[in-house]
Amino acid sequence: MASTKMILDLDTGVDDVLAICDPRVDLIGVIASYGNTLVETSAQNTLNLLHLLGGNDVPVYLGESHSSTTDHFDVMPISKAIHGEHSVGNLSLATAIRKIEQTSGIQFLIDMAHKYQDKLIYVPTGPLTNMAKALKIDPEISHLWAVH
Repeated sequence: MASTKMILDLDTGVDDVLAICDPRVDLIGVIASYGNTLVETSAQNTLNLLHLLGGNDVPVYLGESHSSTTDHFDVMPISKAIHGEHSVGNLSLATAIRKIEQTSGIQFLIDMAHKYQDKLIYVPTGPLTNMAKALKIDPEISHLWAVH
């Protein structure tokens, strides 16, 4: 097991799949984001892809469902054209057995930042709304990561 821990923050679409499997790090969780699709669809896509890739032990959390300056999010037509109706290129994936975690993705991020500090890598490929909310709740986490 790698000593570096990683949290992915994904709006899981066809472009995010490559981030899921990296043997150099220990993927400790994924936070679903809105962007290519709705946050709930992103979370289920992530679970299904993890299941396909043998990552059933990786928890998936819901992040924010829209930006901090709006009250909802609508998938743009261009996103559907690029990523397909369900954001994974219209692939039919087996449904994962694992369910979305009940803890919020923001709380998970805060807890892991305190636990792992500079051993934690946070990789957002979608909107930075989850990090922004985590920093608003607990500004101390900005001092826990080392700059590389």
